[in-house]
Amino acid sequence: MWKLWGIFSIIITIGLCANVVLEKTQHASTNHKFHTHMVIVWISFAAFFGLLVCFFLGYESALKFFTGYVLELSLSIDNMFVFISIFSYFHVTNKAQQKALTYGMVGAMAMRMIFVFTGITLLNKFKWLIHIFGVMLVISAIGMFKSEKQCGSTNNLLTKIKTFLKIKHSEDNLAFFVRCEDQWYATPLLACVITIEIVDIIFAVDSVPAVLSITKTPILVYSSNIFAIVGLRSLYICLVKLINKFHMFKYGIAANLVFVGTNMIFSEIYHIPTIINTIAIISIFLGTVLINELARRNGRQVKTAKRLAKPCMGKDDDQNLRNLR
Repeated sequence: MWKLWGIFSIIITIGLCANVVLEKTQHASTNHKFHTHMVIVWISFAAFFGLLVCFFLGYESALKFFTGYVLELSLSIDNMFVFISIFSYFHVTNKAQQKALTYGMVGAMAMRMIFVFTGITLLNKFKWLIHIFGVMLVISAIGMFKSEKQCGSTNNLLTKIKTFLKIKHSEDNLAFFVRCEDQWYATPLLACVITIEIVDIIFAVDSVPAVLSITKTPILVYSSNIFAIVGLRSLYICLVKLINKFHMFKYGIAANLVFVGTNMIFSEIYHIPTIINTIAIISIFLGTVLINELARRNGRQVKTAKRLAKPCMGKDDDQNLRNLR
């Protein structure tokens, strides 16, 4: 087990250092091609680690890792909608967004460690807590269908952060503080980092119990969380212009949370085999992507048809339509 922890630490350290060095040498902070490659690299690292899990802990443990990773990756993608709202609210530049996401990622890695080990310890001491976690996930899934309520909660948090901090825009977009008239003020970047850290704590309440429904092995829970988090920064750059087109994605995430939550609630009555868990979660994830793409293409075809049909209608045709009505 300790060998896996050591290998995991080495992979994450090498990956993060290489990411930082390559980004600086190639000046690729907002280069889509570079970050697309980094997303592929992080997914490859996760796949490689999954194979190592299979070698050290067996086939079933590897399945649990990959299931947790896919689940965490889908939840991480959902987080991007909130990040866009935060950056838009504070009017943060693209370069400053990358710095905010970097600090947010480091903070998330530390917070997830605390949440993972606290959750596992509590579940080992109080077995009945698994039912509470399951109910929490189902309630969270129901809340995802109420997008207006979620937006309202995010806006309230942003307003409170802005009220608490004395914020002043600075010419140096990458600074956390700015001095003006013998007073220190926080910059929008600092407000973003604080908000992202708070939001990640809220997200962890969903994501950690979700993986705990699959496995309680610390290395599997934590590594699946971290591999999803470290690639989020590059994934954000790749998808930021397309994210608004993923309007069906939250329903797939909600469906997955309902599935794992129900699994936790009835875990003592019937334990779903790992392979069924894996197939179900991956199928819901891929099915959501497919449905979203079909809905997007259908909407685009409808708009195109309306645009093409409108110029073809003359005054007589328009009058005939009114007469038919």
